[in-house]
Amino acid sequence: MSQQQFEHAIIVGGSLGGLMMGLALSRSGYTVTILERADSSLRNGAFIRLHTKPYRNSEIERELRHLASNGNNHVEAWSAIQERLRNAVAKEPGITLQHHTRIVSVGQNESSAWAISEEERTFKGDFLIGADGYRSIVRRYLSPDKPFADYAGYLVWVGKVDEKLLPKKDWKNRQLSSAYFNNSAAGTLTTAVMPGIEGGTHPGQRWIGFCWFDHSHNQLLSELGVLKDGVAQHSLYGEAIPDSLLEELSQTSRANWSQEDDAILQIAIKERSLIGAPVNEYIPNLLSNGRIAMIGDAAHTMSPMTGAGFNDSLDDTVAIMESIKQYPNSIINALSEYQTRRLDVVRQDVLAGQGFNRSFGRL
Repeated sequence: MSQQQFEHAIIVGGSLGGLMMGLALSRSGYTVTILERADSSLRNGAFIRLHTKPYRNSEIERELRHLASNGNNHVEAWSAIQERLRNAVAKEPGITLQHHTRIVSVGQNESSAWAISEEERTFKGDFLIGADGYRSIVRRYLSPDKPFADYAGYLVWVGKVDEKLLPKKDWKNRQLSSAYFNNSAAGTLTTAVMPGIEGGTHPGQRWIGFCWFDHSHNQLLSELGVLKDGVAQHSLYGEAIPDSLLEELSQTSRANWSQEDDAILQIAIKERSLIGAPVNEYIPNLLSNGRIAMIGDAAHTMSPMTGAGFNDSLDDTVAIMESIKQYPNSIINALSEYQTRRLDVVRQDVLAGQGFNRSFGRL
């Protein structure tokens, strides 16, 4: 790598986008500090399908896509991708991944950028990338006039169930990586067969992932504090889901979904292994300013029904790396070029997702 004027990057957010960004920078010779507010446990999300579009002429894109997919064209469990990226990060001597670090503010001057934690610790680097999700602190700095993502009017219940817990007759004929869609008065239910524990792909070894799009609990979400003044504050996990709501979900599932789909949901409800995530949308007016930029859900939040969130985060990462290559001695110019390359594209992606949000969540 040629001599550069900027060498140390701070990344706020250690989910998939932040991990990919960290790997891309580290493998290009940068020292990287990734700051993640959560603990080191793997997220129990549902599933992700990687794009099958042709690769561009970018070595880092090839590396990241292969790493995320493990070389297979499967629907993947979120946790499987996260684990692979985490393992890769652990092998990179240039990356420090720090959990339990909640960032409360970011800033910059002519020569550096920084993040300040809840414990008043300052992490300083030559530039900073916000990959901190739909409640992004970095976005609040970059776009103080438009700091919050909008609640789209519904939530999605996500999770996965071990196939061996289900009746074999129900799932043995379903194909790996195939997604199935069902609609009813209870909303939309998407299920998919994924590689299971240790990558098992044979019937009985797989995971069954689900996404249940639910528009019937907005009042309850406000009562539980999930929504405040129309802004989503957090998701519902495990013990935070009231017993009465779990019982309602159980009855609704039994009344509206097929026997095989209901079997999946009943297990997740009984084990409290599902997550109720409010769906949000955010159309950005900018992606960078000076030495600070944002990627992924921090920059452009869209309906998960589009299936584009993870792939757009990867495309953001590739665009930043290509822009840095174009401007190796000016991070401000590089991040400005990233914005030029990506802003109109991601705005259109979010607008496409809004079509679903308006037809489903705001009925």
